[in-house]
Amino acid sequence: MQFPNSIGFAKVEIAGAVPVRRTISNETGSSPLKPETEEKPEDSEISSLSRQLSAAARRAAARESQFSRSELSALAARILDKLTGASYSFSKSSYDEFLPDTDDIELLDRARRATDFSNGRGPNPFEGLSTDQLSLITYDESGDFTVNERRAARLELASRRSEWQSYITHKMEGERQRTGRAEQGIYEIIDYYKALPRIEEAQIQGNWEADYMMLLSQYELEWPAFNTSLIEMVANEWTQQNASSYVPVEFADEVGKPAEDNG
Repeated sequence: MQFPNSIGFAKVEIAGAVPVRRTISNETGSSPLKPETEEKPEDSEISSLSRQLSAAARRAAARESQFSRSELSALAARILDKLTGASYSFSKSSYDEFLPDTDDIELLDRARRATDFSNGRGPNPFEGLSTDQLSLITYDESGDFTVNERRAARLELASRRSEWQSYITHKMEGERQRTGRAEQGIYEIIDYYKALPRIEEAQIQGNWEADYMMLLSQYELEWPAFNTSLIEMVANEWTQQNASSYVPVEFADEVGKPAEDNG
């Protein structure tokens, strides 16, 4: 029995070989009651970012209360094309020149750093955020975040997803070699998918939970014969899915087409 195609479409943070949750650090100095003029720039930025994330979370909750799973999948495909596909390439120069209409130095600086990252001139300004926060930024269309900021958040999500894929395939292959089965790996996939933001989960094809529960119902998991190793197979699948998700929505193959609506 083959594993569902959805095994190649997920994301998670990885430290070594164990998935972890990364969060924003908001450390302050040891001196109490610092004057406002001595406030650290990074503390001001975190405060501004926190306000933006709170507003984005409210908008995401409203959106997800109104959209079906298939509608969220179609919306995600359109958004991802704007951030990483042909639409982004077409308008890249205008996105690089754009700065938010604000006097907030920290917001302007973050927008510039996101543009620098998109052009290979610096680190991702969002690499320290959690997966949920990255998802909020990626799919927020309010204008609070620049396109290059949302692109940076999306690329960080994609990087973590690639790390997770390597982690989970290694884990399942090791379990198969030890026991001939892979239940623990499948349970971890199910738990992980259930914890995804709804707009991310909506992009997994078909009824993934039923597919994996069917696998767990089997007494022995029949692994297909590959010409290459399992890890190489999934890595190749991941590459193909990345390519298909970055084309205009009307031509999208895997991620672009709406997923089956399970409610």
